[in-house]
Order: sequence, then structure tokens, then C-alpha cells
Amino acid sequence: MSKRIVELKGVLIDFGDTLAYIDDERNREYHEALLSMVRNFGYRGDLKELTRALNDVIWNSMKGEFKNMKEFWEQFIRNLDVSIKPVIIDNLENVRSRHSSVIFQLYEGALSVLAELHGKYRLALVSNCAVGTFDVIKALGLTRFFKCIILSYEIGVRKPHRLMYLEALRCLGLEPDDCIFVADEISDLEGAREVGMKTLLVRQGSHTFHDAKDPDFQPDFQCNNISEIIGLL
Repeated sequence: MSKRIVELKGVLIDFGDTLAYIDDERNREYHEALLSMVRNFGYRGDLKELTRALNDVIWNSMKGEFKNMKEFWEQFIRNLDVSIKPVIIDNLENVRSRHSSVIFQLYEGALSVLAELHGKYRLALVSNCAVGTFDVIKALGLTRFFKCIILSYEIGVRKPHRLMYLEALRCLGLEPDDCIFVADEISDLEGAREVGMKTLLVRQGSHTFHDAKDPDFQPDFQCNNISEIIGLL
């Protein structure tokens, strides 16, 4: 663990693999439920093919290509080469609604960390995520801690694009050098540093160096899990 950080006014925090992670078993159950449903409408592919089609739509959704879940599911159905029907979209959304609240699990200590930070700083959640993720964030009880929530599908770009960070700073009413960005991925921290923020790496995700420009990037501070950042901030 690094030494304590001083003179901060704002903390910007990533969501996936920083505050919460995907439960692999429950995510597989979700995909299997989707597969079972679409097979009733003529889909003949396997689970691997369905997962690939879903991940493709999720990736595009992160960049703001879909404005709502109806558009999201329409593209998913096209990827499966199945005729688009309202009943399929309704059924897909019902499956998502039943599973979305349990696929993401908060890391141990995440809520207590946010409660303490909320009493000291202005907080922003800044995440690359697909349309519909706000419902998950709300279901996990996170919205009450943040002055603003900046999601890539709403902004139309993904981190490390500078607009993600600048929109959060604008919302917080703070300058970059007043803030720190907390994330599990080096690429997120590279973008934060480029706009002038301090950086804190939480080493608990599986894609730490995914898409990093500089594999030798050194964050200003780092720790092994989200619960440790209270010793720093």
C-alpha cells in the first residue's frame, strides 16, 4: 500500500472490477436462459455463439450505438439471424430483468468504503458500460453515494476518451488537480492522467493492462483491493 493522499476534493471511481465484479456462474446461467428462450423462436446456434453475439452488442452499446434496451435487443436478434418480433424483445428483456441484479456482485467492503468517502469528498462514478447498466447500479444501492454517474453509453465514448473524465469534472464542479481517479485498468488511469488527475490502481480486476498504451505505466498510488483505499484517501 502507498502513502496517504492529501488535498483531495473529488474522487472518481470506476464500476466494473473496481466496485463490482461479474459472477461467472450466474452470468453463465443468464446466457443459458437467453439461449433457451431464443431457441423457441428458431435459433439453432450454441451457447458459445450466443455469447459472442451478445458480447458484440454489449461492446457496441458501450459506445452509445443504442439509446434503449429495445434497440439493444433488436441488434442482438439480428446477430442471431432470427426474425425480429416484439414478443422476442419482451421475453429477452424479462430474462435480463430476472438475472441482472445478481450477475454483478459488490466486492467486500465496497459499500462501507463509499459511505466513508461520501462523507469526505464529492464522488463520481465513471464507467464503460452497456445500456441498462444504470438499473444494475441502482439495484446494488450505489446511486446514493454519487453526485454524478457518467456512463459511456450515455456520453457516446468509452474511457480513456477525455470526454468521460471532463464530463465528470464538470458535474462535480472541480478541477483535475483536485481529483483522483480510482480504477482497476491501466488504460482508464492513463486517460485520467492525461486530463491532469491523480491516479490510483486497485489490483483486483483481470484486465489490468488490457488496452494500456504504456505497459510500464506507474500509477500515483495503488492497493490490492477496494477496501484498502480508505487507508489512502
